[in-house]
Parts: sequence; C-alpha cells; structure tokens
Amino acid sequence: MKKEISPKSKILRKMIIGIAVYCGAYLVTTIMLFSFSSFLKYGNAMIGTCASLIAGFAAFLTITSDEKSLLFYNPKALFIKKPYFILIVILSAYCLTVAFNFLFSKIPWHVLGDKYVVQDNESFYSIPLYLRLISYVIIGPFAEEVLFRGVIFFRFRKVLPVLAAAFGSALFFAIYHGNLMQGLYAFIMGFVICIMMEYGGSFIYAYVFHVIANLISNLCQEY
Repeated sequence: MKKEISPKSKILRKMIIGIAVYCGAYLVTTIMLFSFSSFLKYGNAMIGTCASLIAGFAAFLTITSDEKSLLFYNPKALFIKKPYFILIVILSAYCLTVAFNFLFSKIPWHVLGDKYVVQDNESFYSIPLYLRLISYVIIGPFAEEVLFRGVIFFRFRKVLPVLAAAFGSALFFAIYHGNLMQGLYAFIMGFVICIMMEYGGSFIYAYVFHVIANLISNLCQEY
C-alpha cells in the first residue's frame, strides 16, 4: 500500500522541482553557449543573460495554470483592486535603493577583505550601460523573480505564515548573490519584494519593484 503524500510535501516537492529546473536550464544553456564566448563581445555577460532568460522561462513552466492565475491575481490580497499601489511599489523601490546605495557606500567593506565580500565592480561596470540595462534591469529581474518569488516564496506561502515565507525566500535570494555586501542588500530588498507581492496580490508588483531597484542602482553607480 502506497503511503499518501501530504499536501505540504507536494508543495515543497514542486518548489524543489522548480529550483532544479531553473538551475539545470541555466547550467545547460551556459555550457552550450560557452564555446561561442570568444566570438561574442562581452561574451560572459551575453551568456549569463541568455542563460538567465531561458532558466526563467523554464522555471515558469513548472508553475501550473491554476497557480499562475493566483500568482498574477490573488483576490484575497489587501491592495488587489487599488490602482495606487503601483505608485507605492515604485516609490518604495526608488527610496530604498537610493538609501541603501548611499548607506552601503559608507561601510568599509574592504576591511573584511575582497573575496566573497564585495562584487567585482571592475568587470561588472566594464559592460556598457545599455547592455547592463537589458541584462540586469529587464531580463535578470524576470528570471530572479520567477525563481525567488514565483517558485520559492509562492510555494512557501502555502505552508508558512507570510513573514516566515518572505524570510525563507529572501535568504535564498541573499545566498544566490554570492558575496556579503550584495547578499545583505538582496536579503533586505528580497524581503520587501515578498511583502509587496503578498499585499499587492500579483507577481507583477515584485517584477516592477526589482526593475526599478536595479535601474536606480545602475544609474547611481554610472552617474
């Protein structure tokens, strides 16, 4: 006699499958495109962008049609029929990004060392602004939001209270960024994004917040 799988186990299994599909698609795409990197200008950035886009779409396909309906329109959300909520999202993203960019610029990160503490700004900002906007403002946020809010937070939310689900998603988001400075920044912003998505009732708010945050961050560093 087969042991029946509990609803919570099914939800967590779906989450794990979504994460695995994202990672697998990213890895396969990267390997396939790596041989062409020498022929591409800004090869690593182009490969990363393409891999993120494909991985995001692949992970999105693991979300069922019923789940997608709820992901984009949760009738129980507090601000679901409040058009002004988009302004709250945009202003929050703008203010928090400017505040944390300023605050983090005042912290002597170099005291802790370079490896795994800060991102490699030299290679990051050697990429032209237009390519950074395409990669890190349009495509990157889509792929990351599908994974961390569409797959992880959305599934955590079915089995955990909102704050615990947001904490779990933000923690994964922080680890994903790979260094202390970006990880701390990503944890705070990731937590806020989850709250925006929860009370706005739509994945769109998460994506818009992420786009605005990355746009302002890039412009702050550029100018």
